[in-house]
Amino acid sequence: MIYLDVTGGCTLPLQSGIPRTTRAIARLARFRLRDVMPIRWQPFRGAYTRLSPRATALLNNHPINVPSRRPPRDTTGPLLMAALRDLIPPWQKAEPLHRTLGSADTLVLTSLFPDNRIGYLEKLASAPGRKVAIFHDAIPLRDPNVPPWERKHHIRALKLLAKMYLVIAVSGAARSDLLLLMAEHALTIPKITIVPWPVPFETPRPAFVAPPPEKDVLYVSRLKQVKNHATLLAACEMLWREDLVFSLTLIGCEDEARESAPIRHEIRRLQRCGRAVEWRAQVSEDELHNAYRRASFTVFPSRREGFGLPIVESFWHGRGVICSGDEAMGEVSRGPGAIRVDVTRPEEIATAMRGLLTDDAACMALAQAAYARPQRTWDDYATELEHCLTP
Repeated sequence: MIYLDVTGGCTLPLQSGIPRTTRAIARLARFRLRDVMPIRWQPFRGAYTRLSPRATALLNNHPINVPSRRPPRDTTGPLLMAALRDLIPPWQKAEPLHRTLGSADTLVLTSLFPDNRIGYLEKLASAPGRKVAIFHDAIPLRDPNVPPWERKHHIRALKLLAKMYLVIAVSGAARSDLLLLMAEHALTIPKITIVPWPVPFETPRPAFVAPPPEKDVLYVSRLKQVKNHATLLAACEMLWREDLVFSLTLIGCEDEARESAPIRHEIRRLQRCGRAVEWRAQVSEDELHNAYRRASFTVFPSRREGFGLPIVESFWHGRGVICSGDEAMGEVSRGPGAIRVDVTRPEEIATAMRGLLTDDAACMALAQAAYARPQRTWDDYATELEHCLTP
């Protein structure tokens, strides 16, 4: 039996990277893998359980009623409230893996959130069966904005990864980060393999469509300081002061208030000044798809990533991207279709944007180059994942 921990994709109706890739893996498992049981961590029961109807609907990307007009934030409070709602009847059967996991079984952790699941998994580490974890990024242990108490939980998660049968890193950069962190903490290095993400859209790849005449720039990312919205907004302000006509669309959920509030404040300030900037915290898959198609090009000025999913999504839609050339972003964007800049310098971002906003031929050429890039498919991913899960 393969027990698939899909907690990250069935708790909140979020469209950020981990929820979307978790849902895609669950779809893949239904069609390509045998004897798979999706399970979710229930923090109030201290156990894994089967999925509730609500969790199943979220995992299948079906719309559900959100009990608040405010879009969900990807933070501890909303996650716990969603888990609390799942305690109402029908009561979901617990899966006591510490007793039932056999030597032929596999537990796959599609993400490792440092909640009270960590203590349970630490005890489970010595139980029979293979434990496989997908490693997304080392941001919590590299980002200076992460408070010390939260960092301690992520160090526990790091130590747990050292006990895995296999760790699947989403990029070469993520693998390198993980190796450095394990060396820093004098941990035993587990077997680590690299399986990059394909694009997690459910629909087939659309035909190429030229960038529209209206100039719209798209950035898809949660509101978090390391994602570097402040530098992008400063670059856009430089261009607006030059009387360049374009709009900026930001799509992404909020993070903790200390991370998101300064970004929201700057967005509101620009809007009060009459700047064409829109922020959408929550969109459906169709809305996200349409946002890429409406864009002239995309920007991804994040300073640190484990992969950089919006970069490959931009290529998939035939849209050029401006991004960093460092670490995972450089790895994912290497080749045609991208303009790599120093994302810590707003003037460099502005220069790259100016060139595409004022030269339709250059924007079209970048879009065509992006669309012509080879694309990984979920068949590619499935083949590699099956190899990882085969004893």
